[in-house]
Amino acid sequence: MGLALYHYNSSVCSEKVRMVLNEKGETGWESHEVDLFTGGQFDPAYMKLNPKAVVPTLVDDGRVLTESTLIAEYLDDKFAAPPLKPADPFERAQMRLYSKMCDEGLHQGVAVLSYSAMFMERLRKMPPDKLKTHLSRIIDLERRDRQTAVYHDGVEAPHVYRGTVAFEKAFQKIDKSLADGRTWLFGDQFTLAEINLVPYVARLEYLNMLDIWTGERPNVVAWYRRIQARPSYKAEVSDWMKPEELPEMHNAGTRNKARIAEFRTHYLENDFGAKVY
Repeated sequence: MGLALYHYNSSVCSEKVRMVLNEKGETGWESHEVDLFTGGQFDPAYMKLNPKAVVPTLVDDGRVLTESTLIAEYLDDKFAAPPLKPADPFERAQMRLYSKMCDEGLHQGVAVLSYSAMFMERLRKMPPDKLKTHLSRIIDLERRDRQTAVYHDGVEAPHVYRGTVAFEKAFQKIDKSLADGRTWLFGDQFTLAEINLVPYVARLEYLNMLDIWTGERPNVVAWYRRIQARPSYKAEVSDWMKPEELPEMHNAGTRNKARIAEFRTHYLENDFGAKVY
């Protein structure tokens, strides 16, 4: 039966799983695109695979795996070469802190930054009955609350400020790791830390917001450009973007850019703001 991946072209979580497959040289997987904007994730057949109605979902010889971070680790364990986790147990645990940071902060952050900039307008164009149906079908109550808040308050929703802070903390940590001139976050080895982080960084660039955090961090910019130069990035992130999505994301993000920069400045001016956790 082999590998089958249920995914969406511009989903950050789908991008990182596709990158792992590419880095492992696994190009023969069966692709099933789930259109998140037409409700494909709520199809009963798909929800049998993924009751949370999110992407991606990996099916390996009939065995179903969900949660992109766990799928990435599973694929790294399943396909030995090249290894995408440090051999040293301590460094492996440190790598997982980056994964945890993505799952607990950046994912919510990129969702609200994207929604407040771009997807909010799509929601506002929905007829009230369709909007109500859309929101009621979101199983994750926190996610439903975020989308509802952004729908009503746009960039001023408190979740957007929190997302801005989550990215600031992440870039502080990345910059500190790269300060000694290393190529990757764990020295010479390209790892799941890069793969888990880069879709979120790329989304900021598509939204024309990345330089808010990287304008004074040349090491981070160089690190990101090195990732972009990898074949897996081009094949599994940029090549999946639809041409019509790029100007829409750029223009939508630009409208909110000044306000997001103000949020970051506000955070940094507080006593806790300059500390790296």
